[in-house]
Amino acid sequence: MKQTKTICILLTFLLASINVAEAQGEIMEANVSATLESVLILNIDPDVNVEFGIVEVSQNLYQITRKPEDIHFSVESTGNWNLSVSASDNYFTCIDDSSCKIPIDFVSYQIENKGTNWDNGLFSNIANRTKDTTLSLSQNKTTVLVNGNKNNIGGAEQNSFVLRWYLNFDDDLLKIDEFYKYKIKEGYYKADFFITLTENKKL
Repeated sequence: MKQTKTICILLTFLLASINVAEAQGEIMEANVSATLESVLILNIDPDVNVEFGIVEVSQNLYQITRKPEDIHFSVESTGNWNLSVSASDNYFTCIDDSSCKIPIDFVSYQIENKGTNWDNGLFSNIANRTKDTTLSLSQNKTTVLVNGNKNNIGGAEQNSFVLRWYLNFDDDLLKIDEFYKYKIKEGYYKADFFITLTENKKL
C-alpha cells in the first residue's frame, strides 16, 4: 500500500510540474491603443501690441513719429494648422488721453514668410492671404494662413514669419480727412491684437 501511495504522489507531482512548464512557455499577447493629439505651438512674445506715434503738422495733416514694430513669430506643429489675426478692440487708444481714439482699420498688416514651407497658394505648403497685399486690422478674427495641399507641418525652421504693420496713408504724410471727426490728438496710440493658431482637421 505504501509503495502504491508513493507512486501516486510522484505521478501527481510530475503532472503538476509539466503544467507549470507549459504555462511558463506560453506567449502572452496584449493589445494597446492610443490616440495621439496634434501638437500646436505658437512662439511669440506674449507682450506684443500695435503702437505708433503721431503728430499734427497742419490742420487735418499728420505725420508718423513712430511706426509699429514688426512682430516675429513661428509655428511648431505635428499636424496641419490655420492662423488668424484679430484686434482686441475697434479703436487705437491714446496712451496719454484714453478719450482720444483712432479706428482700428487705420492700420493694415502683411505676413512675410521666412521659413522653408512654401507659401504660394493652395498647391503649396501654405496659402497666405497677404502674399501680395495687405489686410486691414479688424476686431473680427481673420484667417490669414491656411495649409495647402503639400501640408504645413513642421518646426520653427519650416514655419517662421514676420508680421509687418502698415499705416493707411499716402506717402510719408498722413492724409486722413476721413478720420477728422475723431479729433486726433498728438501722442502715442496703442491696441492689443491676437494671433490665433488652430488645427486644420480637413483631410
